[in-house]
Amino acid sequence: MKTAILGATGLVGRVMLELLEIRDWVDEPPWLLVSGRSDGKALPFRGETLTCRDAAGVDPETLDLALFSAGAGPSREYAPRYAARGVWVVDNSAAWRMDDDVPLVVPEINADALLPEGRIVANPNCSTIQVAMALAPLHAAFGLKACHVTTLQSVSGAGGRARGALEEQLRLCLPRLHGTSGPSPEEDVTGGLFPRQIAFNAIPEIGAAVDDGSFVEEDKVVREMRKILGRPDLTVTCLATRVPVWNCHSASIRAVFERPVDRDRALDALRDAPGVQAAASPHAYRTALGASGTDDVHVGRLRVEPGRDDVLLMWVVADNLRKGAALNAVQIADRLVAAGGTDR
Repeated sequence: MKTAILGATGLVGRVMLELLEIRDWVDEPPWLLVSGRSDGKALPFRGETLTCRDAAGVDPETLDLALFSAGAGPSREYAPRYAARGVWVVDNSAAWRMDDDVPLVVPEINADALLPEGRIVANPNCSTIQVAMALAPLHAAFGLKACHVTTLQSVSGAGGRARGALEEQLRLCLPRLHGTSGPSPEEDVTGGLFPRQIAFNAIPEIGAAVDDGSFVEEDKVVREMRKILGRPDLTVTCLATRVPVWNCHSASIRAVFERPVDRDRALDALRDAPGVQAAASPHAYRTALGASGTDDVHVGRLRVEPGRDDVLLMWVVADNLRKGAALNAVQIADRLVAAGGTDR
């Protein structure tokens, strides 16, 4: 099986490489494809060292499958070219998610959307994946009518440079906490990676502004949830917030159902769902620190809203680099390989 990772040196690309190490169907080292500035970098794989190569100079003719995590621009440039050569592309960017001819897949929910004649598969947004993973089994049990989501998203969702920016802001802003000089609280002191200072702060703005008053990250959650669940009429609202957390996204969810809900039945539905862990007590929960490095979506604080028999409240946490990105993409690849979809 000849595989490749486009964007191999990024945070998600590196996790993809780690996950490919333990896949039996990866029987030879993957190609590590990067932009020209990262050409020649070395990454470890199964005790060896692999050298990254400039994607612009690679002929994909002999590849079977490629995992893309290099952003929407490179995906739009390379995905059609690879697909035309018979390569399956699993793309982690926003480039193809809302394309009617491209399936948007969370394998535990809608693996049947994978089309044998298709060649590009879209990986959903990191926040959308964990929200959908929590709500899909509850939708099956009670019929989801609406969901209202507030996300608390770590800086790793914005890439490695964002992590570096948080570190630098913490260093620069600590003096102000002790009463000495420091940057203004509303400044981004690290070159515009965030719209406001992220250190010691929470920013309800991720992505460009949308005409309806939302930001792009919120719009992604709304539209992608509808596509994954096959509910184009589903009422979805989202407020996406960037917080100074190193890794893992959290979400507070209020879900309204078509039928009365029962907490015990809801807990059973979640526990029966693959890839989901649900806390028994309504007071129990995981945090970002506790979920980092894990593959499951963690549901806690599950409870029926007082005075409403059709509403569940919950707290959902997942590692955005793993299930929110790299793992979900590799699980899609697992399904394609198992179905023989990568046979030439």
